[in-house]
Amino acid sequence: MSKQYLILGVIISLAIGLAVVPIRLTGDDINSGGLFVAARTVRYTFTAGMLSFFLHIWLNRKFAVAATQLRFVAYLFKIIAVALTIFFVSVSVDFIFSFFVKSPSFSIPKEDLNWYLIIFRCLLVSAVQFFIVFYLQLLNESQKRSLEIEKLKQTQLEASLSNLKEQMSPHFLFNTLNTLSAITEDQRVKEYVSELASVYRYMLVHNKLNLVPLDNELSFIRSYLYIIKSRMGDAVDISIDVEDSIMQSKIPPLTLQLLLENAIKHNVAISAKPLKIRIYNDPAYIIICNSFCPKQAQHYSTGVGLGNIMNRYQLLFSQNILIEKNPTLFTVKLPIQI
Repeated sequence: MSKQYLILGVIISLAIGLAVVPIRLTGDDINSGGLFVAARTVRYTFTAGMLSFFLHIWLNRKFAVAATQLRFVAYLFKIIAVALTIFFVSVSVDFIFSFFVKSPSFSIPKEDLNWYLIIFRCLLVSAVQFFIVFYLQLLNESQKRSLEIEKLKQTQLEASLSNLKEQMSPHFLFNTLNTLSAITEDQRVKEYVSELASVYRYMLVHNKLNLVPLDNELSFIRSYLYIIKSRMGDAVDISIDVEDSIMQSKIPPLTLQLLLENAIKHNVAISAKPLKIRIYNDPAYIIICNSFCPKQAQHYSTGVGLGNIMNRYQLLFSQNILIEKNPTLFTVKLPIQI
């Protein structure tokens, strides 16, 4: 438990105890020794308030309540459970206190030993502390969400810089590609330009989104692979075998492209020893697996691409990707998000 919560609990409980004093003091109380009545009231309410505050914090951390229609029943149960707890503890503490301190001014007087009244007070203290703790929890979650949004924005910015370091004007780029396609008679060049345009269009449109359907991502990957195969030929052997049932699952844009780029960048890929890359799925994961044959002269790697993917899955889904490596295979598993 943090020092901040400890100080906050003391302040709130003391405030509740002091707030009860004016209500508890009557004209007769003042004439018969208001100081002792005030001290007894503050002691009782402060003890109950402190215990209630920290019990509610513990219960909220230990037993999180899902946002369902039954959550209000769970909240009521928490309030009653804490109220009964502080009732038994308060009565026990008062008994022990009375045993060692004989002055009746510091003990609960006989006329106040109304069990219904004491339980009602405990319920009231528990309810007040519950709503205070509940508000603090909402405030804390709101701050965490704001921080996560800022982290996600930073991660998206890094991903944009990693995938599109020099962004040309979209109109200029596509006009140039259209012109190139129009002036050439070679059908292969036309196809290449068309796929290149598809790649850049996807990057420009989807890179600002948090999530895209897997179907869209795979369509983009096929255009990206056309360009890779045109450049590397038989040096790269890539297969995609993903079930139709998960095509509408969500994935951060450019995730697969980053993983393919990493595989091609860091492994040997020649016609005599092609780099084999496979994209497929099992019931829980989208799996990207490539043969592991590191280049002797390794390119310097900052780990930004893989780190971006890890951060985005953690921020968007609160899940971790799995990375497995052995002497022959390098595998990344992305949790399926339906």
